[in-house]
Amino acid sequence: MTHERLEGFLNSIKPEEEYSNFLKGKRVAIVGPSKHILLEKNGEKIDDYDVVIRLKWLPMKGSNTFKDFVGDETHVMYSSVVNNQADYDILSRSSIKFTRHPECNVGTKLKSNVYSGISATASSAEEYAFILRDYATENGYTENKIRNINSKSSYNIWPQLGFNAIMDTIASDAKEIYITGFTMYHGGGHMLQKNKPPRHNKAIVEKHNGLLEILMLIDMIKYINQGNNKITLDSVLGRILNTYRGLDVAEASPDKRQEKYTLIMNDLTGEINNLVKDL
Repeated sequence: MTHERLEGFLNSIKPEEEYSNFLKGKRVAIVGPSKHILLEKNGEKIDDYDVVIRLKWLPMKGSNTFKDFVGDETHVMYSSVVNNQADYDILSRSSIKFTRHPECNVGTKLKSNVYSGISATASSAEEYAFILRDYATENGYTENKIRNINSKSSYNIWPQLGFNAIMDTIASDAKEIYITGFTMYHGGGHMLQKNKPPRHNKAIVEKHNGLLEILMLIDMIKYINQGNNKITLDSVLGRILNTYRGLDVAEASPDKRQEKYTLIMNDLTGEINNLVKDL
């Protein structure tokens, strides 16, 4: 993907002023739920960041059994649903300042409210879907309609919640970004859901395509990290990205790219599932 296209995408998703100002100049940790995060005790490291972003789950201080591994702090929570007032009454007892709710609707306008002192923002994730569609075309995934849950049309691309959180943060003026607990569905399961269906351990599941998100993240990190090291990854996500980086697909047709990517995707998923099988 060209740098011009990536820059245009970042400009199109730059967070609204209030949230941008909150992240500006900050060191930010984005914490996902993959089980591999329980392999290392990085809780203090995570809590040392100025801003900690989590997905759907908020560790409550005093009752967090995973504190040594994932930390205690949460300042921003991403969720695919808009919480009710009762939820915000609970959230207000923590250090959380913002909740973010990307919606699977094309054309949804930005909506912001304040509940119990917490800023809640919902908006369409369509720009993420549009650029993933471009990656799909480049890499042999040609059925690239954009999902709109308000219609009955078929679809097969819509960004994962974690991808939204990562790209939102990259588009902000954060000083430093650390990404941990993500595999983009390349195995790893969920730290709180031991019996989550096996289909959630696959990179391509229904509307989500973790492979395309990985390819875009590789391009984005290369673009953003020119001359610095603004974005860093935990060892497992780093392993995933480096494996794809090592593939020679520059001259390959889209169909051949897809073939090579599928082999790597399956190998990595098996490797990471084996890594966390006893957790």
